[in-house]
Amino acid sequence: MSARANEFIAETLAQYTPRAANYDLSNGGWHVELSRDFVKWLPPPKAGAVLDLACGTGLVTIPQAEAVGSSGVVVGVDITEAMLNEAKRKPLPEGSGEVKWVLGDITDLSSLEEVQKVLKERGGFDVISCCSAFVLLEDPAKVIKHWATFLKPGAGKLIVDVPTEDRSLQYLLNYPLRRALGKSMVYDFDWIEGISTLQKLFEDAGLEIEKSFRTRSYVPEKWYGADQAMDALEEKTSQSGLWKAIFDGMEVDGGAEAVDKARREWVRIWKDHLDHDGKLWDGHALYVSIGRRRE
Repeated sequence: MSARANEFIAETLAQYTPRAANYDLSNGGWHVELSRDFVKWLPPPKAGAVLDLACGTGLVTIPQAEAVGSSGVVVGVDITEAMLNEAKRKPLPEGSGEVKWVLGDITDLSSLEEVQKVLKERGGFDVISCCSAFVLLEDPAKVIKHWATFLKPGAGKLIVDVPTEDRSLQYLLNYPLRRALGKSMVYDFDWIEGISTLQKLFEDAGLEIEKSFRTRSYVPEKWYGADQAMDALEEKTSQSGLWKAIFDGMEVDGGAEAVDKARREWVRIWKDHLDHDGKLWDGHALYVSIGRRRE
């Protein structure tokens, strides 16, 4: 594994290990809502085989297991042990299929025994899903081509989501602000220019797109004015555990001076991202694509 790939894994572990215990309820519980929608958008077939990548706490995996029924199988793979531990604690609905929880790297499925077992016994997966994680990967184009080879030829389907190109408050926190403070994440989603970006990745991987769309916002939408930078920051740090943790960490590492610097940078970044009406939109909408593997 390359040094760069290890950086991506280290970043993921740092981001999700502390959040695992409260992940399902964080940010107003929108992860739960999105997970339910994922299964509605692409219901697994009865007695089918499903591979849920970056399965986390099992929010998508467990409904998929219920959908396939007792003759089906679902493999959930995640790199963060703390998230998988939360998943394993959850009971499966009566009549669910077999669930295999796998600690592993979703960018290299060839080394995962449970995945290879399904490939050998069933000829591939009926459904592969990746919810709220695709932008965390080093090389999305390469990875999606890899995943496509594990779908059943002519029938298996992949569902993936990515954030829209909108510059929401979460984007400003994770990318421009962190960069300005010398704390850049290794991943970003500046490569997303619109829904066509995701569609092209599917097509280049040999997948026929069956459906592609923009979702509603999974958090309440809100417009802010030019002079509301600090109001928005106070609102976010008081309501979001993630925001609070980031600013608390700044204070621990650099004291009040570091927090003051972050606040000044926040105001500057805010002004830089105002639209032509002097406003800034906040929300969390996604692009979703569903594609079928060709014969």
